[in-house]
Formats: sequence, structure tokens, C-alpha cells
Amino acid sequence: MKKISYSILSAIILLNLLLVSSLFIINSYAAAEEIDAEFGDPPKIDGDIDDSVNEWKNANKIHINLTDLPIDLWVMQDDSELFISVQVDLEFSAHNSTEFIALLISNSSSENQEDFIDAKIVQFSDIQTNKFVYLDYEINNSLFLNDTYSHGEGAGKLDGKVSVYEFSIPIKQPLADGYEEDAFLEYEKSYALNITYGKTPSYPDGIIKSEIVLIYIFEPSVPEPLYFDVILIVLVLVVFSIVGVLSGYYIYKIFKLKEKMERLRS
Repeated sequence: MKKISYSILSAIILLNLLLVSSLFIINSYAAAEEIDAEFGDPPKIDGDIDDSVNEWKNANKIHINLTDLPIDLWVMQDDSELFISVQVDLEFSAHNSTEFIALLISNSSSENQEDFIDAKIVQFSDIQTNKFVYLDYEINNSLFLNDTYSHGEGAGKLDGKVSVYEFSIPIKQPLADGYEEDAFLEYEKSYALNITYGKTPSYPDGIIKSEIVLIYIFEPSVPEPLYFDVILIVLVLVVFSIVGVLSGYYIYKIFKLKEKMERLRS
């Protein structure tokens, strides 16, 4: 009897271990969060979110963690650019003078490290005085190489305890004038972005926290041709105009006929 009880207890412990292990496996291979780039009016890329003009009002706004660093991530697009804002809320003293946010961009939805080929970086040189530079790099075998031509925009600003980073990234740009060094973003596709945070201007060595997200870029909606509607409206106007003219004519004829009949009676 004791042997049976021991066997049952052992089986329960083994089952629990298998369940816990499977949970760890599921968590360790969790898929990246997917975010839709909502359409909106292009914001001014200056590191300053202007609430008076409702900048970023149409953005898809989510809260995620870069490892253990919580950030607010805002994503938006228009016909030609993808806009991303990253906001890091720390105690003032916790902000490093030379901190940065980098967007490492894959040319597809692949999350493999070797598929991140493009980097857009806003790097502070002195965060207390809001001095920063925007950098555009090609990533080749983990080496960050300065692009021949810099594309897109980036800006940063420390607003109280929050460091605000803003980026604009071209969509469907021609593969010319250095664009071959960038990730080529197309409509109706998802792209993996590795959002990274660091404290020293060294890439990739200065990166200390990161998280991968998938961003889906929509194709701009094309208004349907209005020819049919215009033709229909014109036809309705013509028909009603003809009916109106004929009605007026027949009313006139009726009055004339009435006058004639009254003269005959008299």
C-alpha cells in the first residue's frame, strides 16, 4: 500500500515539474507583441509632444518593458512615414547624461539577430541641456556602420522625469541614394523592431535593455472614383430640371386655357 502511495506521489510531483517546465518554455519563447501603425497627421519630430495641437492623438499607445525598464511606446503612420515615440519615465537622477534609444529594424518580421540591418538612434550628449544627435547606421555582422546618406528623423528631450524620443522612418522609399543601406518598409507587412536603451554612446556594447515588437504597416486607402456619383447627380438634376420646366409650361397653359374659357363665357 505504501509503495502504491509513494508511486502516486512521485507521479504527481513529476507531473507538476513537467507543467512548470512547460510554462517556462512557453514564456521563454513568447511571440513579440504585434502593434498596428494607426493613421494620423504627421507629428513634428522635435522631442516635444505638443498637447495643444493634439500631436500623436491617433497613435497606437502601449506600455511595454525593455527587459525590466518600463516605457510608453506610441506608433503611427501616414502615407510615406512611420512615426515612433518612446518615453522613459525615471527619477531625474537615474537618467544618464548620455543615454540613448535605438530602433534596430529588421527587413522582415524575423526576430533573428542577424536580420536587424538598420539602426535609427537618438543619442544624448548632455541630457540635462537636451543636447542630442540623430544617427543612422547600417548593421552588418553586428557592426554599426555610418550610413552614406542619413534618412529619417529623430529627436529627444528630457521633460521632468520623462525622456521623450521621437522618430520618423521612411516607408516605400526608392532603393537609391543610400536607401539600400536601410530596411525597406512596405505596406501590408509586419516588421520586427528591437527597441533598445543604453547609457553610453557605444553600439552595440552600450545597449543594456531591449525588447522586440512587430509593427504592421497599412496601405493608404485610395478614395473610390467619384465619376459614377457625379454622373448620377447630374442626371438627377437634368431630369428634375426638365420636369420643372414641363410642369411650369403646363401650368402656364392651364392658366391661359382658363382665361380663354372665362372670356368665352362672358
